[in-house]
Amino acid sequence: MSPTDIPDVVRSFVAQHIDSAELLETLLLVHSGPDREWTPEEVARSIYTVPAGATRRLEQLVELGLVTSNDAANPAYRYAPTRAALASQVDALADAYRRARVAVINLIYNKPPDPLRSFADAFKLRKD
Repeated sequence: MSPTDIPDVVRSFVAQHIDSAELLETLLLVHSGPDREWTPEEVARSIYTVPAGATRRLEQLVELGLVTSNDAANPAYRYAPTRAALASQVDALADAYRRARVAVINLIYNKPPDPLRSFADAFKLRKD
C-alpha cells in the first residue's frame, strides 16, 4: 500500500483525531485486545512510554468516545467505541497501519498546522 492508497476514511480519521504517534499506538493497542482492560502501566510497557503519558493518551481516547474507563482509583481502560462508525474507522486505520505503517505515521506528522492553535500560540508569553 503506497501513501496514496491510504483510504480517505483513514486520512480523515487521522486528521480529525490523531495528534501523535503515541496516541495512535495507544489506540491500536487497546483495539487489538477489545475484551481486555488495560492499565496505564500495561500500555506504557507495551508502547514504550511512561505511565503518565499512557494515562493522558487513554483519557484522550475516552474523550473521543473510543475507550471507556472503569473509573476506579487505579483506572483500567477498554476499547469500546460509542458509535459503529467510529469502530469502522478504527478498523480501517488498523488495517492501513498493518499494511503501510510509515505512510500512516506520515499522515500525523505531515498535517497542515491548525490555524486556530497557531494564532493562540502567537499570544503565549515566553521567557527569553
